[in-house]
Amino acid sequence: MLQSWVTQLGACAVALVCLYAIVAGTWRERFGAFIYLSGYLLTMGFSLVSSDHIAAYMLVADVICLLGFYIACWNTQHPWPQWALLGQIVSVAIDIIVLLNIGVGVTALLVVQTIAAWGVLLALLIGTIAVTKARRAARKSGVKKAPMTKSPLTKSS
Repeated sequence: MLQSWVTQLGACAVALVCLYAIVAGTWRERFGAFIYLSGYLLTMGFSLVSSDHIAAYMLVADVICLLGFYIACWNTQHPWPQWALLGQIVSVAIDIIVLLNIGVGVTALLVVQTIAAWGVLLALLIGTIAVTKARRAARKSGVKKAPMTKSPLTKSS
């Protein structure tokens, strides 16, 4: 939830990075921002619904994000979706460890999961900055469209 200034600062960082990715990114960065925001909002909503089985709800949200970043990784030359996928794999592994009740400290698991989430957000930010720089360089050299900005799902004419 957003009770402390630290969580509010984190929510602002998520909102700003995702907004930047939506405005300045290609379809891949926009898709990544949508996936990250969806997972963030799902996690916030699950914590409002029930606190009994929060680890199971977190696993659902993290698996959805994992699948989304896997789709973003598919057939790409960009490295950032692979970094985001790695962060999501760590988050899913932490959720499974919590559900299996292996005996690892909850505080340590929360720290690792928080670091993984910030890593995914940082990967999205780095990917968006790289695309923005590529666009500027292409515009400066006179190329009409920056490379790798078209979705592979659209028909080429």
